[in-house]
Amino acid sequence: MQVTKINNRRYLGNKYRLLPFINDVIAKECGNFDTFADIFAGTGAVSSAYTDKILYTNDILYSNYLCHLTWFSDEAFDISKIEKYIEYFNSELPYEDNYMTENFSDTYFSRKNCSKIAFIRENIENEFKSGKINTRERAILITSLLYGIDKIANTCGHYDAYRKGVDFPESFTMCVPEPNTNLKHNHL
Repeated sequence: MQVTKINNRRYLGNKYRLLPFINDVIAKECGNFDTFADIFAGTGAVSSAYTDKILYTNDILYSNYLCHLTWFSDEAFDISKIEKYIEYFNSELPYEDNYMTENFSDTYFSRKNCSKIAFIRENIENEFKSGKINTRERAILITSLLYGIDKIANTCGHYDAYRKGVDFPESFTMCVPEPNTNLKHNHL
């Protein structure tokens, strides 16, 4: 099954490519330290370089918070359970009109993909509410969905505009996020 890493997301302002420079400046200016706070963490790319520290991450976007739970939470998760869900979500799912098809079809995504996105998102929430998945497993599945739809979105990286007259991909694939499992206690 395909995996995805923290840097596989289109996000305006992502600092993953700047990590060598950022690391050099922090090493020079801060010396040795045990705690790292990423106050405007965004995708979490900078925090990913400091997983050997106690992390504090913060971002105003709830979707980024869920990604932080995926990458940096110390809550246990069942990878085989995650893989089964993702395998199911990557299969042919029933088509139905829903909130996504009514509001976003043929703008950010095709009608078929909108139906699938809403079905998956609702399924994840129902599984969480019924206690079949824990908080981190929910975050991992939502992160997988976000990273999957990011690859097919008809945007330039943020969802404030879309390109008109483009062909939409027929489907998308969710991949298994590869979180670090050797973390200190983090504060997300």
